[in-house]
Amino acid sequence: MNKLSGTCVSTRRTATWPGRHVGHQMLLARQPVGLSRLCGVRGALRRRPAGRTYAAAAEDLGQRETGTGMAEDPVVQEKPKTPAELDGENFQEMPSVEFWRTWMRRSPVDDVQDFLQSGGGLGALDLGKVRSLAPFSASEWGLYEEGSFRYWSYHLLRSGFFVAQAAAGITASQRTSSEETSGRLLANLTTNAGLRLYTEALQMFRQDFANIKAGAYREPYDMDPRHRQFSPSFILRRTLRFLEEAPRTLKRRSEGVAEDVWLKSPLYPEYYMNTWHFQTDGWLSSTSAGVYETSTETLFLGQQDAMQRTTLVPLSGHLKGRDLAGCKIMELACGTGRFATFVKDNFPDATVTCLDMSPFYLQEARDNFEHWCELRGDTQGSAPGAEFLQAPAEDIPAEDGSYDAITCVYLFHEITQEVRRRVVSEMYRVLKPGGMVVFTDSIQVGDRPELDANIDAFTDFNEPNYTDYVRTDLGALFKSEGFVCGTKEVASRSKVLSFVKPLGQEEKI
Repeated sequence: MNKLSGTCVSTRRTATWPGRHVGHQMLLARQPVGLSRLCGVRGALRRRPAGRTYAAAAEDLGQRETGTGMAEDPVVQEKPKTPAELDGENFQEMPSVEFWRTWMRRSPVDDVQDFLQSGGGLGALDLGKVRSLAPFSASEWGLYEEGSFRYWSYHLLRSGFFVAQAAAGITASQRTSSEETSGRLLANLTTNAGLRLYTEALQMFRQDFANIKAGAYREPYDMDPRHRQFSPSFILRRTLRFLEEAPRTLKRRSEGVAEDVWLKSPLYPEYYMNTWHFQTDGWLSSTSAGVYETSTETLFLGQQDAMQRTTLVPLSGHLKGRDLAGCKIMELACGTGRFATFVKDNFPDATVTCLDMSPFYLQEARDNFEHWCELRGDTQGSAPGAEFLQAPAEDIPAEDGSYDAITCVYLFHEITQEVRRRVVSEMYRVLKPGGMVVFTDSIQVGDRPELDANIDAFTDFNEPNYTDYVRTDLGALFKSEGFVCGTKEVASRSKVLSFVKPLGQEEKI
């Protein structure tokens, strides 16, 4: 609409993507009209009964006019678009987006209850209506595929272990956290509510296995029985660390009081000096780094790796067919470097740079890389083709146009708006023209509508920037720095967006 004349222009925009067709229409009104009348027409149109035409609604409005002026109608405020709706305008949405948008968190118990309430007998049970495990077929779950038994056996066992560990952690916390908190968490885990969460993990594993069979990435290297996570002594050490940390974390969460970071240093930005998730020492101790992977996988019942591996889908498509000798990939805010080892495992000829501000987490990342090297037959005890860089993501010590790709996992929900903008600007600067950023973080408002009502609850885990993050237009943020939006995937409680720096452009557009 022209703000000066009040004239509306007829428009229709249609965008077509592979497997996706979106159309947008706007109300046509070619004659100049007063702004007050235009708002009134729009309000009438929104209030029209089902089946009525735009013209009929406009006629009703005209009948309310007086001889000397217009009837006063309240201005109807348009509801702002959710980040998910804005994503639909900016990205090519892959099938996973629609699946997780419409899949409801439920369990097979819910399906049976619905069936019994409908009055059906067990003999008439239609497995095609089992919504919790939909699409309910052996082929959709990859059960006929080569390697399916190996994949599912491993992931069901691993996920079951983290479920049991979560129960143990809550039980161990009953002396230190409030009875209400520990009781509620244990009930959520051991009742049908917990079964719903476990069913969600199964759906994530189905998506992960489908990506593997489609050639998007390799089977996870940690399925190798030689991996240290199969060692009883390694499992015992990690479990004891978790059972020591869990009561502390849940006590702080129950009381809503976080501890200060033990280290005082002007070397770190203020936003970084926070004990995120109420964890001991924030990011600044070997204790924190040593328990982090176990804690987060327990929180997600063993599906965190699968969610993060979805990052490899657009990255693999971008690098497919290229000679990776000399290719440089940066994992921004790498944490313990576990995901970076999956990057290295899929692109072994590329150099992977792990960047993080915490020297303790970088040491853990180095340890993870050295173990990966051992599994892949490198006996030098080092991490060839890997670099470890201590620096903030908003001030990367690298030359302009020096990286082919950047991955960034679970960073943006922990930083402020201003820092996010600076990080995106730095990504653009250090990427080569044609380079890709793959961004993975928490889902946002609208990505899974059934979770929107409680989406801000994660703020209670000492995440002060989370509420703002889930309402941020990420497409607009990256485009403002010069990026072109690519694809979107959703992976349970994570989303994956890809962005490309245009070819032949050294400066921001």
